[in-house]
Amino acid sequence: MTTPDPHSPGDPTPSRAGGGGRAGGGGSPAGGDSHTSDGGPACSGGGDRRAAGGGPPGDESLALTNLADGATDQLLDAILATERVAASAHAMRATAIDQLFENVLHRERLIDAAAGRPLPAAGTADGWSAETRARRVAASELACAMRISERQATDLIEQSRALATRLPATREALADGRISFAHAAAMVEETATISTVVDERDAVLAEAGGETAELPTAAEVVAEFERQALRHAESTSPGRFRQRARRLRERLEPMTRERRCAERATERGVWVEPARDGMAYLTAYLPAADAWAAYNRVSDIANQLGRTDHRPDSIAEGDPQGADAHNDRTLPQRRADVLRDLLFDGVMPAHGTGTGIRPTVLVTVPVLTLLGHDTAEVASIEGHGPIPDAEARRLAGAAPSFIRVLTHPETGATLSVGRDRYVVPRDLRMWLRVRDEYCRFPGCGRAASHSDVDHTRDWQHGGTTSADNLAHLCPSHHRLKHHTRWRVQHDGGGTLLWTAPSGRNYRTEPAHALPSR
Repeated sequence: MTTPDPHSPGDPTPSRAGGGGRAGGGGSPAGGDSHTSDGGPACSGGGDRRAAGGGPPGDESLALTNLADGATDQLLDAILATERVAASAHAMRATAIDQLFENVLHRERLIDAAAGRPLPAAGTADGWSAETRARRVAASELACAMRISERQATDLIEQSRALATRLPATREALADGRISFAHAAAMVEETATISTVVDERDAVLAEAGGETAELPTAAEVVAEFERQALRHAESTSPGRFRQRARRLRERLEPMTRERRCAERATERGVWVEPARDGMAYLTAYLPAADAWAAYNRVSDIANQLGRTDHRPDSIAEGDPQGADAHNDRTLPQRRADVLRDLLFDGVMPAHGTGTGIRPTVLVTVPVLTLLGHDTAEVASIEGHGPIPDAEARRLAGAAPSFIRVLTHPETGATLSVGRDRYVVPRDLRMWLRVRDEYCRFPGCGRAASHSDVDHTRDWQHGGTTSADNLAHLCPSHHRLKHHTRWRVQHDGGGTLLWTAPSGRNYRTEPAHALPSR
């Protein structure tokens, strides 16, 4: 098992898998441009975008800019059209794979019937039922035909069967091109164990002498989860959707949360995996609070080293690499060096950095949970997602390295200093970190703790230092906002409305809707 990769989009990280991501390309018509009857660029319908308008007569530069915007818009239309076709093709493939399995299963059952074989006893070494054989046969057939591993083929079969049986609305959205296959795969994964969770819930109630007849069945829980989750799948990236789906799943079935988390904690461990070219992966599987605390400590020290590496007196005497080797280190390289040195020596040897630095993890705890009441709301760790209620109470009450913030408006944060000063006050900065949780650029998953607080309307252009003019942007998207024609404005309630250079609009919602008045 591995923990989720917390690297930001700007952190180049070696990939474990041999394959790469999808490659896409767009082309322009050869031998000339397509124009409307009035000479403007041709644009297909659909999408949320501005019409490319012509500039004043004689303004050739503006006209060329509008023409380029129109071409960009057409290419985006073409790319989105191919994405819809690809999603529809994935739905067709899922149907075909499910039919393949059903056909193989039917054949295996006919073989059993013709041979007069009794059903094998469950749990025996020879307990290969027709369904077990069908799974193995279908997976091996599919793997050979598609030139993929049998593990990948098995996953495709499970995903396809789930879409065909328990997730019909997801399959329909995939066929219509409203979601990608990555969204559908996440939906399948998050619903895969709901029946087991419901069985555990019923067992817990039975032990306590409770009634289960009026509680929703596993199929009903899955249907309600799918209904609510699809709305997010159609408007967010696959990575962000996984996090929202995980939170939604916990809200719909919170009763066995503590037991499941305790069982997973017994599987904690550390592994080393050889890699090419003299490298290896060191992987730790830990409770979420421990993992993020360790990562944040490594990141804090690495960021501090980034400031000290460039001082001549920060390089240890006798360092064979010299100052240049330290000055050229990227942030991921510094993180790796920090982890190695802390594990070997407990501190950073050349700098002494690390002593006394403690990690900070932002834990959001509903006030009723903090008081020990049962609630459907879920406590969560910034950048990770839900954690058990008991763990949240322990962290909020005992660990000095955790900042306690309530989801009720009781923090007393100063939400605006107007034009009095540019620097964001500490309590307002923390309030924004709770509200945003991530970089607010569409689709970005960089944590707010590693992002900048940006004035949406620039300070030099009259912007105020207030909650309704501030949002987190990672360094990469902060630069993008200031150096390109991407534009953003607040749209109330912490919502940001982004306008791309092509004129398309994108809306991003805050992680937590907090009152700003």
